[in-house]
Amino acid sequence: MYERDISRRDPGCVVFLLDRSDSMKSTWVNSQETLAQGAARVLNEILLELLFTSQGEPGKARHYFDIGIFGYGLRPVAGGEGVEPAFGGKLAGQPLVALPDLRDNPIAVRETPSVDIGAPPSRVPVWVEPVHGYRTPMCQAVAVAGAHVYEWANAHPDSFPPIIINITDGMVTDSPYEGASLEEWAQRLVNIQTSDGPTLFFNIFLSPAASNGVLFPATDYGLPEPGPQLFRIKQPAAPADDHQRAEHRHDGGARGARVRLQRRRHHAGQVPRSRYQGRRTRLS
Repeated sequence: MYERDISRRDPGCVVFLLDRSDSMKSTWVNSQETLAQGAARVLNEILLELLFTSQGEPGKARHYFDIGIFGYGLRPVAGGEGVEPAFGGKLAGQPLVALPDLRDNPIAVRETPSVDIGAPPSRVPVWVEPVHGYRTPMCQAVAVAGAHVYEWANAHPDSFPPIIINITDGMVTDSPYEGASLEEWAQRLVNIQTSDGPTLFFNIFLSPAASNGVLFPATDYGLPEPGPQLFRIKQPAAPADDHQRAEHRHDGGARGARVRLQRRRHHAGQVPRSRYQGRRTRLS
């Protein structure tokens, strides 16, 4: 289980559920950046890193992943409250996008300060903009994304299982949805599987309060609300050896999962450096 390499023949699938409710307008401690802005910024960085990871040569992304982003709360395109794909521009309305199409269709390219002192700004593509409004229909987000994940898994039966990452700051407001609780919708999601195992479901809980953060908690003790509920809808991590325990800071009861990682260096000038650079899923 969870042994399959990600390849162009058997690509992976990564889906983000992005909270766009009104509470995402809160700002981080000692910062003018809102939770919505921080989540969108980091999500764009992750997408860029996936492109770096999957390029065979500079400027050309190989089809190692299909990517989905579903915003829930405010719907900028359809209007009102609900769930919709969060891509904009030419990708608007598409539930899953192949990496080469993602690379070719950012909604903007913006300059950001370089992490290297004295270096010129980096030009960084943007695919997701920060928005916020309305309530938090998390159950509906899991249901909508799950339908597309189910279709993807059926079309890629021998791929590494889909990876779903829910980014949220608030309490679910639509449980039960269509007669099922959040826990039941999450269970339906992780019941979707390929020959390599069940779908992996992670939660990233955002809080504007000052905190050291908790990474791969083994219990829900001490987690602020709605942390305990989010903890219960994740599956336990695969057992880790001593090196992986130190690397990922979790124990055998932690909620999460591990994937095989290996180091890679980019040649100077090939890509801008980022804090995400240098680590990738095992590709072949």
